[in-house]
Amino acid sequence: MLPPPIDPRTLPDLIERMKEMVPYYTPDWRFSPNDPDPGTALFYLFADMYLQNIDRLNRVPVKNMIAFLNLLDVKRLTARPAQGYATFHLSVGTPHSVLIPKGTEVAAEGADGSKIVFQTQETMLATPARIDDAVLVSAKQDAIVRVTEALQTGAPITLFDVASGLNEQSHALYIGHRDLLWIEGAAEIQLQFFNSKEPYRQQQCGEWFADPARVEWRYLTEEGWQPFDEVTGDGHQLWLRKKRTAALAFTELHGIENRWIQARLRPGRTLSDAHPLLIDGLRLKTQSLNEQRNGGFAPDVMFANDAQADPEGCFPFGEFLAPYSLFYIASDEAFSKQQSIIELSMTLKSVHNQLMPVEEPEIEWKLVMKESDIPKKPKVYLASIRNVVWEYWNGKSWARLTNAPEQEELFYKPTVEGMDVTVRFRCPDDMAETFVNGHYKRFLRIRVQTVDNLYTPNPIHLAPWLSNVRLQYRYEPDVAFPAQKLLADNNMQWMDGVPALTANPPRPFLPFAPLDGGHPALYLGFDEAPVKGPLHLYFSFRQQTGMEQNRPILEWEYLRQDVNRLEWAPLKVVDETLDFTRSGSVQFVGPSDLARAELFRRHLYWLRVVNRDDRYDSADESVKRPILQALLPNTVRILQQESMRDETPKPVRLSDTETEYHLQHAPVYSEEVWIDETGQITERELEDLLAAGLRTDAVRDAGGNLLRLWVLWQPIDHLEDSGPQDRFYRIDRTTGRIRFGDGRHGKALPEGGADRIRVHSNKIVGSLGNLPVGAIHSLQRSIAFVQGVTNPEPTAGGTDTEPMAQALLRGPQTVRNRDRAVTAQDYEWLARTVSPDLAKVKCFPGTNADMQPDTGSVTLAVLPQNGGPGLPFFPQLRRQIADYLQERSAAVIATAGRVHVIEPAYLEINVFAQLVVKSMENVVPAEREAIEKLNKFLDPFTGNYDGAGWEIGQLLHTSVLYGLLKSVEGVNHVQKLSMSFFLVTDGAKREVRPDEAARLPHGIVMNGRHQIVVDLL
Repeated sequence: MLPPPIDPRTLPDLIERMKEMVPYYTPDWRFSPNDPDPGTALFYLFADMYLQNIDRLNRVPVKNMIAFLNLLDVKRLTARPAQGYATFHLSVGTPHSVLIPKGTEVAAEGADGSKIVFQTQETMLATPARIDDAVLVSAKQDAIVRVTEALQTGAPITLFDVASGLNEQSHALYIGHRDLLWIEGAAEIQLQFFNSKEPYRQQQCGEWFADPARVEWRYLTEEGWQPFDEVTGDGHQLWLRKKRTAALAFTELHGIENRWIQARLRPGRTLSDAHPLLIDGLRLKTQSLNEQRNGGFAPDVMFANDAQADPEGCFPFGEFLAPYSLFYIASDEAFSKQQSIIELSMTLKSVHNQLMPVEEPEIEWKLVMKESDIPKKPKVYLASIRNVVWEYWNGKSWARLTNAPEQEELFYKPTVEGMDVTVRFRCPDDMAETFVNGHYKRFLRIRVQTVDNLYTPNPIHLAPWLSNVRLQYRYEPDVAFPAQKLLADNNMQWMDGVPALTANPPRPFLPFAPLDGGHPALYLGFDEAPVKGPLHLYFSFRQQTGMEQNRPILEWEYLRQDVNRLEWAPLKVVDETLDFTRSGSVQFVGPSDLARAELFRRHLYWLRVVNRDDRYDSADESVKRPILQALLPNTVRILQQESMRDETPKPVRLSDTETEYHLQHAPVYSEEVWIDETGQITERELEDLLAAGLRTDAVRDAGGNLLRLWVLWQPIDHLEDSGPQDRFYRIDRTTGRIRFGDGRHGKALPEGGADRIRVHSNKIVGSLGNLPVGAIHSLQRSIAFVQGVTNPEPTAGGTDTEPMAQALLRGPQTVRNRDRAVTAQDYEWLARTVSPDLAKVKCFPGTNADMQPDTGSVTLAVLPQNGGPGLPFFPQLRRQIADYLQERSAAVIATAGRVHVIEPAYLEINVFAQLVVKSMENVVPAEREAIEKLNKFLDPFTGNYDGAGWEIGQLLHTSVLYGLLKSVEGVNHVQKLSMSFFLVTDGAKREVRPDEAARLPHGIVMNGRHQIVVDLL
C-alpha cells in the first residue's frame, strides 16, 4: 500500500481557493475566466506551478520509501526470458544424424519486425529415424492397441488405456497339411497332442481344446473361415467334424501356401490356464464321413477312354468291349490320403450288347419234315472282361495299384440284375497328379487286359454298367502324421512350431503364448536405429491435477540382439517428464546393439516404456492416465536470449572515486565478466587461482611465456562484505550496470579501466518472447541437412521488469516476512517474488492439493497474467514456486513436502438474459452492448467493478448482473436472467450446479458464451 498524499488538493481545488482569496489581496481586480486578461493568465500560471510543488511534495513519502527500501537492498524483480521447445526438421533423405550444439540460435519475427532470438539449452543429435509405430500393451488385460494413426494425426492418446481402443490381440494356432486337409465334403479330423517330458499334461489337451467357451475351431475356405460342426475331445485326442460341403482352400497364410485349420482363443479368455498346452508333438489324420449313408462321395470326374462318364451311371469301358480300354476315376480328396484305406463302392451290372443283329434262318415249312431240314441257329458267344489291371500315376509312369484276383476279375460276367460291390485298397505314398483329358488330378485307372470270346462271330458283349460310384477313406488306428505346417499367432507375432517339434529331441512348443513382460507398456518402433546421442524425444501431455503427487514407476528399455536371441535391456534416460506426469523431453544415447526385429507385424527398431508398479494396468476409471498430445523427435528446450560477445562496457563516472560500467543492451539475463590481469599476477598466483576453481583464459607463446591472462570474476549481491583480493562485481541486470570493488571492499580493477573488461552477456526481451505456435521459423546460422525449425507449442514464461508500483507494494512485505513463509500472506507475497507475472495468488493453509483438509499442508492457487486452462509452462512454474516456498517454510512443512501449488478451478460462466427495450432502434445496439459489458465484467484479470479482475474464491451472484444489464442504454428492464457454471479442469469441461461452484474455494470466474435476447416493450 502506497503512502497517502500529504496535500490531496487538485487544480480545481487550488483555483477555487485562490478565487476566495482574490478580494482580500487584489480588491481592484476581478477573476473572470470567461473574459480572461493578463491577470487571469498569471492566475493560471501560479496555480499550475503551485500544483507542481504539491505533486513534488506528495512524492516525498514515496521517495523516502524507495530510499528506505534501497537501504534494505530491495530490488525490482528483473525480467525473465520466455522458454519453450523447438523441433528441428531434417531434409528428406538425410543420410546420418546432425549435431545441434548447445546455444544454437533460432529466431522469430516480432510485432515490430525485429528478430526475437532463442537459444537451445542442450546439445542434441537430430536423428533421421522416424517413429513409424506406437503400440499400447497390457499383459493383464491381454490387449494390444495400436495408436500410430492418432500419433501421426495429432489426436490425443490416453497412454496405457487399452480399454477404449481397438484390441488387435489374438491367440490362434494354425495347422496346415496339403493332403490330409484336402477335404471337400463331410469329414472328420483327428488331432493327437503329445508331451513327452510331462505325459500327464497331454491328457488335458483334448478336453481343453474341445471347450467351445474357450476355443473356436475353424477351417479356411474360399469364402473365409467356417466353424466346424462338432468338436469333441478325450485325453490327448481331439476330433473335428465337418458335415457341410465346402472345400478347404489352398491359401497363403503368413507367406505360406497350404490348407489350414485354426484353433482360436475366444476374445476375453485369459491365458492363466494355458500352461497345460505345452506340447512337443502334434499328429493328425482324417477320414471321410458318410452322413447321408450313400456310400461316400462322388469322384471329381470319370472318363471312359476319352469320354467323360457320369458317376450316376455309365459304361466304364464302352458298350462294346475291347482290350486295353481305360476307365479313369479322379478324386483329389480321396487319393491324396497316403496310406489310407480307400473304399470304392458302386453298383455293377452287365448290359448285353451285340454288334450286329442276329437274323433268324428262313425255314421252308412242309407237311412232313426231317429234323435236318430245319436250319440250326448259329452258336452265340458271350464276350466278357476276364481281368483288368488297377493302376495309378506315380509321377513317372502308371504303376500297378493292386494284384488281388477278386479286384482284377471284378468285371467278369457281372449279373444283369446288378449287385453292390466295394473295392478296398491302400492309397500309395507316391500317388501323384497328372493330366488326363485336360484335367490335372490324381487318377485311378482301370485297364482292360483280357476279353473272353472277343473274336468269335458276333458275340454278345457283357458290357459293365456302373452306377452310384462313391469313395470313402479312413486310416487305421495306429496311423497318424505330423503337421506339415504349424503356426502360432500370439501377440501379433508368428511362431513356426515345426522346427521345435521336429528337433531331436523335440523342444516344447506353446500354442497360446501370453504377452511378454507382464506389465503395461508403450512400444515405440523406429524405421532406423536411433543410435548415438544425445537424442531428444519431446512428450507433450495434457495437464491433469494430481499427476505429480501420484507418480508411477516407469522404466525405459530397448530391444537388442544377444548372441542367438533377442532380449530387452535397460535404457538409461534423462526424463524431464517425471515418469509421464508432465510435458518434457526424454534424452538418451541410442545403444549400438539395437536390433531390428518384428513386433506387432512391423519390422522396426524398438524402445518401450514399462509401468513396473502396474499403476496403469487397471480398469478403474478413477486412475488418471497420462494423455499424450504430441510426441516429437528432435525437439530441444530453448530459452529466449541473444548472446553479446566480447563487449567493452561504457564507463560512467559517478564521483571521483566511483565509476559504473554500462552495457549496451539491457535487461541482461546472464553474463560473464572477464578482467585482463596481464602483468598483475604471477605464475604461482595463477596456480592458486586454478586450484581455487576460478576460470582463466591464458595466451602463451611457443616458449610457454604468459602473453595475456583473462580471469573470470564472480557476481555478488553486496560488495561491502568482500575483501581486498576478492574478484567480485555487482550488476543490476535490469539496467545492465556493473560496479567493481574499490580495493577495500572487493578487488579494484587493474589500470586501464574499461579496456581491460570483456563481457559476454545474454540479453532478453521479456514478455515479447511469449510467442504462439509456429512463430519460430528460422535458423540464425544454417546447418547442413536441417531443413527448418519450428516451435510446436507456445513459448511462455517471459516477463518484463517488475513495475515500480508493484515493487513498492512488495518491498514492505519483504521487510515484514524476512524471506520466511509463516502466514498465508507470507506465502502469497513470496510466490510473487518467484514470478512477477502472477496475476492472482491465494493461499489455503491446512489444505492439500485436492483441496481437502490436511493439517500441516499448504496449498497455493496461482494464476499467471493472461493465463488460463492448459497453460503450457504451468508445471514448471509450479515447481519453481513450490521449491522456493519449501526452502522458506517451517521444517515440519518443508521436510514432508507439503507445499502444493495448483491452478485455480476455472469456472466458465455462461449468461442467458432476456432484455426489454423501449425503442425498436435499441434492439441490436442493446444486444451488442450487453455482451460487451458481460465480457468486460467477467474478465478474470480486468473485470469486476474496479477493473482489477476477480479474486480466487470470489463468488458471483445473479443479482450482480441485474444492475449491470439494467445499465445498458435503452433497456427498460431485465425480463429473465440465468447463469450456468462449467468447471474446466484437466482439459475437460462439465456443468456444475451453483451450490457446487460456491463450494470451490479456489474457483475463479472465467468468461463463457453469453446469449442475449432483446424484446420490445
